[in-house]
Amino acid sequence: MSAPRVHSEIHRFLLEAAAPYAKEIRRSDPRTALDTVARGILGACFHNSVRPDPITGDTATRTYADELSDMAIAYLLTPGRRHTPHP
Repeated sequence: MSAPRVHSEIHRFLLEAAAPYAKEIRRSDPRTALDTVARGILGACFHNSVRPDPITGDTATRTYADELSDMAIAYLLTPGRRHTPHP
């Protein structure tokens, strides 16, 4: 399977896994918020895989996953910013 296909499948899986909780999302556009979270998680995983000092080992990997999850949940449970014109 090609890398773009893997990326698309993981993205779809993350969106499907979060869908039952969509009513708990406090962002103004839950679908866009879920897409943003999925992209952020995928980006963090990709970044870790290409770093010269990637996170390795079961404990460190679980800690990294927990931290990413905490960030994603905090974002999803925080109301969006009020958009005002910039001066």
